[in-house]
Amino acid sequence: MDFNSLKVHKTSGAVEPFRSDKIRQSIWAAAESVGGTDRELPQKLAQAVRAYLAEAYPHRIQLNTNEIGEAVEKVLIEDGHAQTAKAYILYRENRRHLHQRMVDLEVEDDIGLHYNTLFILKKRYLQRDSTGKTVETPRELIHRVAKFLSDVESKSQRKAWYQRFYEVMHNFEFFPGTRTLANSGKKEAQLANCFVWPIEDDFDHVFRVLYQSSLIKKHGGGCGYNFSAIRPEADVVNGIPDIAAGPVRMIEMFDLMTSMFRQEGRYESGNMVVLNADHPDIFNFISAKQNDGYLSKTNISVGITDEFMQAAIDGKNWDLINPRTQQVVNTVKARSILELMARMAWQTGDPGILNLSAINRGTAMANPLLEQQGPIHATNVCGEIPLYPYESCNLGYVNLAELVREQQFDFKRLEELMMIAVRMLDNVIDAAWFPVEEVTQAVKNHRRIGIGCVGWAEALIKLKIPYDSERAFNLAEKVAQAMYQTAFQASVEYAQEKGPFPYVNKSIWANRKQQPRNVALITFPPSSGNAVICNTSFAIEPLFALAYEQNILDGVRLKNVNELLVQRLKSANAYSDDLILQIINNHGSVQGLSQIPHEIQRVFKVAHDIHWKDHIRMQAAFQKWTDNAITKTINMEHDITPEDVYDAYVMAWKLGCKGLTIYRDASKKNQVFDFGNQQQLSRVHECPDCQNTLVRVNGCLKCKKCGFSVCER
Repeated sequence: MDFNSLKVHKTSGAVEPFRSDKIRQSIWAAAESVGGTDRELPQKLAQAVRAYLAEAYPHRIQLNTNEIGEAVEKVLIEDGHAQTAKAYILYRENRRHLHQRMVDLEVEDDIGLHYNTLFILKKRYLQRDSTGKTVETPRELIHRVAKFLSDVESKSQRKAWYQRFYEVMHNFEFFPGTRTLANSGKKEAQLANCFVWPIEDDFDHVFRVLYQSSLIKKHGGGCGYNFSAIRPEADVVNGIPDIAAGPVRMIEMFDLMTSMFRQEGRYESGNMVVLNADHPDIFNFISAKQNDGYLSKTNISVGITDEFMQAAIDGKNWDLINPRTQQVVNTVKARSILELMARMAWQTGDPGILNLSAINRGTAMANPLLEQQGPIHATNVCGEIPLYPYESCNLGYVNLAELVREQQFDFKRLEELMMIAVRMLDNVIDAAWFPVEEVTQAVKNHRRIGIGCVGWAEALIKLKIPYDSERAFNLAEKVAQAMYQTAFQASVEYAQEKGPFPYVNKSIWANRKQQPRNVALITFPPSSGNAVICNTSFAIEPLFALAYEQNILDGVRLKNVNELLVQRLKSANAYSDDLILQIINNHGSVQGLSQIPHEIQRVFKVAHDIHWKDHIRMQAAFQKWTDNAITKTINMEHDITPEDVYDAYVMAWKLGCKGLTIYRDASKKNQVFDFGNQQQLSRVHECPDCQNTLVRVNGCLKCKKCGFSVCER
């Protein structure tokens, strides 16, 4: 056998020259994973593999990878290296199943993507023909989106902006939101993610909004409402007392309607419903979701104000006002409302809080249209975009994990990306179509966009900064500041070229020289789909687990381990299969494991390793330079008390957070992921797309494999 001319046929279909050093490297990797230290032995074993291949296949000019792999296994076993052979076999098994899954996807990977990325692209974003067959590659998707969004430019500008849009997506540095990925290029291209609707105390109006918002959900998009204008339950209707349905029964109707729509069989929508703290039905609203499964498509939040929070802290009375008559109908202790909120959130995860005062300060960071347009009363489904009635917002995500280079955060590249991101999302507004005319007008009048991120947890890990440290909070504020200031400058420059947003004369910028093209720019949404595409953590959240097992077909359980952790463990000569199993059995955490160096434990913390106060501090750090708002789950230990939840509400309010969602571990009967003994799980939710276990993120059930998401809160 002539090894100089021997070719290897890989499972991917590619053919490449035979290389002995690849055999040596794979043997060393297997040996090192089980504690091997002899670096010369793999070379001797690789030579033995060559000798076996020459004897077994003397006249072959091409071998496949399976034949080479079996030869390695044979040599390792016969030479007495049982542990190394076991590790090598496990590696091959994982590779075989991964390849098989890639093949089963029936998608041409013309970029070189992680399986999870390819999976979600096929399931949700790659175009299909009339038979349901995928007819688009990842590279073609990027081309489709870049072309569709650059086509709104003048002819002289299109090519240049197409190239910039294409480059940042191809490099996985920035992606627009999922509606834009899915719908770009369609005749009816609804490209935005977030919508808010007015709710008036009028039967015809309510049903008109129900119909209009259902049209939006049909095309993909979550909706927010504030029901505080609805007269209370058992109020007067047409002079007849005790027959008004009240807001909670109205919300039931919207929740039921939401269940009917799943765009192209792929996306479920959801609702965010707000009731202000001074509504007579506030106690019923707060308690509405204590029965598990009720209002399953709806997040609920109480609209709080500075006056309400101060009254609660000071133990003062609080008036409940009938919105129909504007008369006080009851007076209660403000603290009793906040305490019930804390008790219900402790028990069920609902309600969250929506800080209407922080949203409506009348500044560039909080509703610059307040003086002439009045206050904003509601947000989108997850709470990160406060919106006026009929307004919408399209989202985009900077991949912060890609901006750490040589253990430094690359602010220069962040600024370059923000200049491109603002242009891309502003173009989404001009390229978009909506089935409701009021939405079209509101979107163009405000030109609101929302640039967020993925990969914040990985960025901190690469920088060796603990998530719950002062350095992390300071860096978060610095990153958010750079994002906002660069985005604002870009918006001003584009306004000089194309004109400011039409409502600018109703804003704080009416008489200023620098007028932006967009009323708001920055947000931090949950980013589930985009995080899977970029193979990163969600938004500004910490990692959920560092290692876990995943069931696949034929009863095989594959270990999923954070790649950054693997690199650090190997660098510290601490990596082993047994250690990974310990991490899995330690709820995906490395904390408290004696074999893991302190420095790794210090940096690699998962969500339930971090105190809830530090979760809030991280949210508040980003909020200082976020003109929209933020979605973040404040994870709490199972043994915290309702008083802790109360304190979390107060802390978030004092730090200026525009909203807050808490989740206490195991507070729901149907908890998706348990931090304790896995046999204590009562029922496991499965993803309908890929059958992977769903996890709870930001009050919603999400698949970390394919990005499927539905709000259960």
